[in-house]
Amino acid sequence: MNLIGRYEKKVSKFPKIFIVILIVTTIILAYFASQVDMAPGEDDFQPDTDIALANSMINEEYGREGEQIVVISVARDNVLTRDSLIRQLELEERISRSEIISSVIERSPQNPSGISSSARLISTAAFINEASTLMEPSALIQNAFQLSYEDMVTILEGGELTKNEVEIYFDSFEPDMLTEFYQDPSISAYLPLEDILGFLLSNDYRSVSQTASKSLMSVDIQRDITDDELLEAEKEVRSFTRELSDDELSLRILGTALVSEEISAASGRNIAILMPIAFIFVIVVLAIMYRNVTDTILNLVSLIMAIIWVYGIGSILGLNLGNPMMTTVPVLIIGLGIDYGIHFTSRYREELKEGHGINRAIVMTGATVGFAILLTTVTTVLGFMSNITSNISAIRDFGILCSIGIISAFILMLTFFPASKKLIDGRRKRKGKTLFKEREATNKISFGKKFWSKIGEPDTFCKSDRPCVNNGLGLGAIAARTPVKVIIVVLLITSAGAYGASQLEAEYNFTDFLPSDLEVTETFNIFVNDFSFSQETVYILVEGDVAQPEIFQSMPDAQSEALASEYAVFGARTPESPYNLALSMIDENSENYDQTFAEFWYENIDKNDDGRIDEDISREDVQFVYEMIIQLEDSSRVLKEENGDFTGFVLRIPVDTQNEEKVEEVVNDMETASQHFQNKNMDRILVTGAPIVSQSIFQSIQEGQIQTLIITFFISLIILMVLYMYLGKGPLLGAVTIVPLVFVISWTFGAMYFLNIPLNPVTVTIAAITVGLGIDYSIHLTQRFLEDIKEIPHPECALCVTTSHTGTALFGSATTTVVGFAILSLAIIPPLAQFGQVSAISITFAFLASVFVLPTFLLLWYKYKYQ
Repeated sequence: MNLIGRYEKKVSKFPKIFIVILIVTTIILAYFASQVDMAPGEDDFQPDTDIALANSMINEEYGREGEQIVVISVARDNVLTRDSLIRQLELEERISRSEIISSVIERSPQNPSGISSSARLISTAAFINEASTLMEPSALIQNAFQLSYEDMVTILEGGELTKNEVEIYFDSFEPDMLTEFYQDPSISAYLPLEDILGFLLSNDYRSVSQTASKSLMSVDIQRDITDDELLEAEKEVRSFTRELSDDELSLRILGTALVSEEISAASGRNIAILMPIAFIFVIVVLAIMYRNVTDTILNLVSLIMAIIWVYGIGSILGLNLGNPMMTTVPVLIIGLGIDYGIHFTSRYREELKEGHGINRAIVMTGATVGFAILLTTVTTVLGFMSNITSNISAIRDFGILCSIGIISAFILMLTFFPASKKLIDGRRKRKGKTLFKEREATNKISFGKKFWSKIGEPDTFCKSDRPCVNNGLGLGAIAARTPVKVIIVVLLITSAGAYGASQLEAEYNFTDFLPSDLEVTETFNIFVNDFSFSQETVYILVEGDVAQPEIFQSMPDAQSEALASEYAVFGARTPESPYNLALSMIDENSENYDQTFAEFWYENIDKNDDGRIDEDISREDVQFVYEMIIQLEDSSRVLKEENGDFTGFVLRIPVDTQNEEKVEEVVNDMETASQHFQNKNMDRILVTGAPIVSQSIFQSIQEGQIQTLIITFFISLIILMVLYMYLGKGPLLGAVTIVPLVFVISWTFGAMYFLNIPLNPVTVTIAAITVGLGIDYSIHLTQRFLEDIKEIPHPECALCVTTSHTGTALFGSATTTVVGFAILSLAIIPPLAQFGQVSAISITFAFLASVFVLPTFLLLWYKYKYQ
């Protein structure tokens, strides 16, 4: 008797003790499950690479990029009409007067209101156009960039303003006036109007007709506010946009806090939709298979307990259960856990039919199918646990949580279920009741019989007293008699799959987890597809003794070369660096101007006043410059000081990677710029930033797919080879058992390509899962063949009996698993729906390969070893 058989003997002997232990454990874990934080975060998908870790370090130690609340104005006709612009100004006015929003707006001398919009920009340009000949330049600029809401409405509607006792008259604005503004040198001297409008207007903007369908408004938000404060501000803006929208002009908000909230809400709705469907499916399947209310309820209770265990243990381990991938775990547990119940119950009933008592039936079930379930549990857990090698935390946590779920379902189905059956069936037997209702025999001719009678297969193929081709599943065994044909067909299909797999590309965006039918999703798609506006920044990080003169001398050249990239952005945002801060301190028009510093600069740093750092500066000079810079409010964003030593700095370069299509080119340009700091004994020189981290996620997805697949495949192979060598069948049988999975992986990735399903952080796990789950069917079939060959010495006949009978059980098991995964295709979160589709396809392929391909290799193995 094997390990599982001995364990079931204990369970059947002390059922009440085992049940109490499991119930108490479940209650304790239910408490921890109730403490789970379900808040999602984009950082969950950041890989543990040097680039990603450096980006996180910069955000934490130097400061994040400022948040922006973006409002998109969508006009039915032209967003540049006077009425549309005034509506945008009305939204600005409400935002400025709101205490909730006003308290978190980031204001600066360059943008006193903290708000940028085409309406404000055009109003400012119109003011300069009319007032430039009436006011002194200093007064002109002061008034132009501090216009009130009422001032801007007057300018657009037409009327008279009095500024500095100067009366200025404005004609009512018409879009074609922009052409005049572009050509006005007084405007271009102070305001790059056309360049900035190019960012704020949609890609369909036409300067000839001065028309555009959409425009942007951005509200700069302080960097140090909490997530709750940001969410409250974004909700306030959303309420304003809804009040001001109508059929002529629709105002749409896009904010990071609202996106995160929508993803979190979508995850909750996802579970609310999928869980009832999954349980209804389980009830229907079990009711059909068992035709027994008690067995159905026991399976359901076991599955519910397994789900509680998963979230309880996950909470204890500190796993992040809020990322959207985790919403699939309960459905996976239901889809996979039900298999254990079906296999155990079916074999338990077989043992009862053989005349065994309840205790003996439980023990024999554990010793036979229980051992096979143990093997499949091990391989399935390996499939999921291989994801811990991923450098993306969300994928690691997903693998760990799924493994916990599979182990929990295994323990409960082989403990709670048989212990409960012992008590319930024992009571029924004492009362003289039947333990289960048997199916009535039928003489109906099956598909397999009909098929083979048409092509001439003799009824005497298998002379066993057990029928062989009583269903279509026996066809795989009969086809095994022509192995060359089977292998050729399989290789042809596999070749097509391999081609498709080679064409797959990784895709990732956190907003992919937004349901497609949400307003925020539509708004995000408008922002990405219809605008060239970029909020991206890349960093050149330099760490070490940065007070060396050579490093400071290299900074202007590195920055200039970085800004020379065709993907660098100018106008709306400016680069940040210690050098730029130093320049602001010698600029008399800057709020950072410091006369003492300016005198030092021209006496020691730029003695020739040629705009370049002198070659003979000393370390003390650089140290003094840094000590002066560090006193500025924004210095911590670019310069790091530790105990009086300056140990690092960051160059922040605004870029536009064109929706991350040009990340590699940007990286190449920035790495070229960083070469100016090379060979100067720095500890680290690295180029990073959000778009580069996103690119590293793509690479991690593709590399992780291969890595987890190799790990899962070879560990499963080693386990099976060692196991069958221990059982006296030889290690080759282990390799034969896993061979079909090679084909299945190719077929699955080929299907993904042909069905246009991308590789993303969710679907990338499918390779390892395919091995972990798909091998279950191969193990069950191989194990049953080894049993049947003992009773039926004819290998073809034994194989046919195996596929006809065990194949039927596998069909039921595969059907429940496939439908369980297919339920995920109903998920409102697109990557999860795609994962469900791919998983269902993969399990279908694994079942077909085990029943129709594996028999060929089993027969070849048997003939090689014994004949």
